[in-house]
Amino acid sequence: MDNNASGILLEAGTNELEIVEFSISGALYGINIAKVREIIKADIDIVPVPDAHVSIYGAINLRGAIIPVVNLAQHLKVNCPFDKRVNRIIIAEFNKIIIGFLVSTVARIHRLSWKTVEQPSQMLQTEQGYTVGIVKIQDRVIFLLDFEKISSHINPRAHLRAPAADEYSQPSTVDRASKRILVAEDSDFIRQLIVDHLHTAGYNTEIATNGEEAWAKLAAITALANFQNVEQYYNLMITDIEMPQMDGLHLIKRIKEDPRLRRMPCIAFSSMISKELVFKCKSVGSDGEISKPEINQLVALVDAKVL
Repeated sequence: MDNNASGILLEAGTNELEIVEFSISGALYGINIAKVREIIKADIDIVPVPDAHVSIYGAINLRGAIIPVVNLAQHLKVNCPFDKRVNRIIIAEFNKIIIGFLVSTVARIHRLSWKTVEQPSQMLQTEQGYTVGIVKIQDRVIFLLDFEKISSHINPRAHLRAPAADEYSQPSTVDRASKRILVAEDSDFIRQLIVDHLHTAGYNTEIATNGEEAWAKLAAITALANFQNVEQYYNLMITDIEMPQMDGLHLIKRIKEDPRLRRMPCIAFSSMISKELVFKCKSVGSDGEISKPEINQLVALVDAKVL
């Protein structure tokens, strides 16, 4: 499978995803197809990069764009010889960067439900926490990798950072201390960064590690005998889009279809924000979208949308 990797565009809010299955030295891995621009053969000229990270195999000139190529086997500490006759480079885009990942082979595209994606146990997690989900397809086990975390470990300057305290120096017309934000995010690191960001600004938070857990919290409050409106409990929700069990688009869709919850503003916070994804977010009722590199803009967006 080479060149354009796009599969059938998924309808927003169906809790489905498409992954590209690839291998490294026999082990199977996956990447969300929404992050894949194209897949090319590895027989292209790859030039060394001076004083680069050990995981950087080199750089390629792809139609005038200079793109770094990560040797994924090297980064995962897997012994895997390079064979340009069969190896492939997955050209990915996320967090407003384009990067290539050198892999052994690329197999196929799978469409599946987030409900079938399991969160990894501690015993199955990588040393650096790179596994974000595990998929079982027939007799095969596919590990979904956190490519944002991998790229940030290679280049920390591309990593998300907690905004400085003086970024909140402007007075707000919102009584932040009286507001509670529900944060749905499966990445421990990103979730803590969002929470710290909101706490520094003065907001209260409650967390959920995936969309299903967030939905369970919302269902629980609507079942209470004294429930009157959602703002008794939550004034806004921030949700990732890629999450095991239930993704952010499906979560927003369910909230906006529920007359007891639909008033609550929902903000999508993702590494994959694009024109197409913004359209999908709007189609399920999102009240705002922000890309992860723009976390410094999050509080201003929350201030503008919070109930």
